[in-house]
Amino acid sequence: MTTYNQLSIEQRNIIQIMISQKMSFTKIGKAINKDRTTISKEIKRNRYIKNYREPFDTVTIQNAVNNCKKLQSKPYCCNCCTQLHSCWKAKIYYNGKIAQEHYEQQLSDSRKGIDLNPEVLDDIEHSIIPLIKEKKQSVNQVYANHKDILYFSKSTFYRYVDNGIFSLTNLDLPKKVKYKERKKVVEKSRRELALLNGRRYEDFLIFKADHPKMHIVEMDTVIGTQTSDKVLLTLFFRDTHFMLIRLLDKKTIKCVNAEIDTLKTSLGIKLYAKIFRIFLTDNGSEFFDPYHFEKDYNTHKKVTNLFYCNPNHPEQKGGIEKNHEFIRKVLPKGTNFDYFSNKQIAFLENTINNIPRDSLKGKTPFELTQEKYPLFITRVNSKYIPKDDVNLSLDAFNESAE
Repeated sequence: MTTYNQLSIEQRNIIQIMISQKMSFTKIGKAINKDRTTISKEIKRNRYIKNYREPFDTVTIQNAVNNCKKLQSKPYCCNCCTQLHSCWKAKIYYNGKIAQEHYEQQLSDSRKGIDLNPEVLDDIEHSIIPLIKEKKQSVNQVYANHKDILYFSKSTFYRYVDNGIFSLTNLDLPKKVKYKERKKVVEKSRRELALLNGRRYEDFLIFKADHPKMHIVEMDTVIGTQTSDKVLLTLFFRDTHFMLIRLLDKKTIKCVNAEIDTLKTSLGIKLYAKIFRIFLTDNGSEFFDPYHFEKDYNTHKKVTNLFYCNPNHPEQKGGIEKNHEFIRKVLPKGTNFDYFSNKQIAFLENTINNIPRDSLKGKTPFELTQEKYPLFITRVNSKYIPKDDVNLSLDAFNESAE
């Protein structure tokens, strides 16, 4: 048998079919190349109670199990029970599709949030990370010597490494200990993290009123299909309607931070600070490292400001939401982004930026941005397209890959 890995949707569907046929866990395990104990754990982890508001509530499920001896033995669910239709007790089922959705939701929830304030994050980045990367100290060693900074658990530290919170990868760790997956994080706690202090939408409104001439950039991601890894990072300039579009390998903090590093390098920190003076984005976890946007790590000075919209209020960054309509004309929802190239995305960006806008008095975002920020246009390699040559068709997009 193979060692335990997370099951696929196909394996979960096989489990559902075979338990309904009253197959033993040993036979099911052989069918999907897993140990029988894996089958047991999977069913107990992802079974649900029908017709309840919280179908995966562990207390409710345990009460149902306590009230039925059959649920206390294999297959630990009601799928193949002969008395199913006459039974008055709570029903517990295992369904492959529902189990997969539950797993994906738990995985998403477990990765949300960074329970660190900016000062601690900065201390770790500049005091702890060099000890590991440059002096090859172990995690145990830095934990023993820096309890004042590393006040959280080692499992949390490793999770932050996996999620790209620090400029550290698993390759930098000589020995990584495997910890149990973190339990579900309550969504409310994420909204109350210290990192949001001073960066909420209300803070943005006050800051904007105090600094009316500062350039504002709205930021977001555009996703493809649920199975697509790649996403689009979009940056929309409120004053000129210019939009940068970048293809990311994944929708993660690490990938977003890498793109911000690229912008800092290509623009130079002075131009970066001028163009991206104020960031406004949503509460997506991929943007939950504000310090990376705001800091010049060479001088340790704050050069920009990042703010978050209120949850479920996309209208607070309505400019970029509206501009995404151009993207969706070419790449409608349900498009798989995994096979696109940077060349195609550059074509899409240039095309959109060369479309005249009534709101700009007939000018294009490219023209207006070139007038206001000519050096920026040069350094991001933005291209002019004659008005009659602008082509927002899927055929033109596909041909741009050649």
